[in-house]
Amino acid sequence: MSIGTDWWADLLEANCEDGFATLAVELPCCGVESALDALDYHWPCGFARFEIAVWNPDRSWFTNEELAALAEVLGHPVRQIRAHI
Repeated sequence: MSIGTDWWADLLEANCEDGFATLAVELPCCGVESALDALDYHWPCGFARFEIAVWNPDRSWFTNEELAALAEVLGHPVRQIRAHI
């Protein structure tokens, strides 16, 4: 089942002050309790304590090899999420 982006936008607005102290939510479609990181997104999405941002890159996506090398240096898996801001 699809959940509208309006619900997501309202959720962001309601949690901007506490920075999502919890990812637990009640889904508007069925009232089921879930977590935001357990939902199936149609676009790359991530929840993190920090980010590495590259503004106006003059290239496309990082390769799997580049992401693996970065993850090894950081000691933690990484996910690439592109945003048009």
